Amino acid sequence: MRGWCHRLGAAVLAAACCAAWAAPAGPLHSWSASVNGPALHGKGLRTMSPPILPTGYLPQAEGAITTVRWRYSFASTPPNELQAYLCNAQRCVLLPGAEGLTEAFSGDDAAKGFVFAFQVPGRGALMPVLMGQSNQVTVSFR
Repeated sequence: MRGWCHRLGAAVLAAACCAAWAAPAGPLHSWSASVNGPALHGKGLRTMSPPILPTGYLPQAEGAITTVRWRYSFASTPPNELQAYLCNAQRCVLLPGAEGLTEAFSGDDAAKGFVFAFQVPGRGALMPVLMGQSNQVTVSFR
C-alpha cells in the first residue's frame, strides 16, 4: 500500500498519506486486574496464580495487545533463584523482575487472560513457605 500512496503525485499529499498509513490505527485502550498470589511450598514445583481476566466490556476494534505491564509481590523476600513467568494462551515469558513492561505479547488477543507461574529450582520444601500477595497486569491494546 505504501507504493499506492506515492503514486498520488503531489509530494506533500503522498508524504501525508504514507505517514497516516504507517501510524497505528485506532485509539489505545487498557484493562487492569489483579489476583491474590499463590503460595510456594516446595522447590522444583511450578505454582500457578489464578487466571487474571478482563472484566466488563472491552472497547476494541481489533483487540490486539500492544504492551503488558506486570507486578507481583510476596509477603517475604523471595529467594534469588525464583523464576517468574507471565503466560497467556499463546506463550510464556520469563520475567526479569517483580515489575516491568513487555511487548512480548504484542498482537495477541487482549480479551484473553494471563496467569503467573513461579518456580524455585531444586528439591525439597521451602522453609518458610513463600506466601504470594498480589499478581497484577495492565494490558494495553488497540
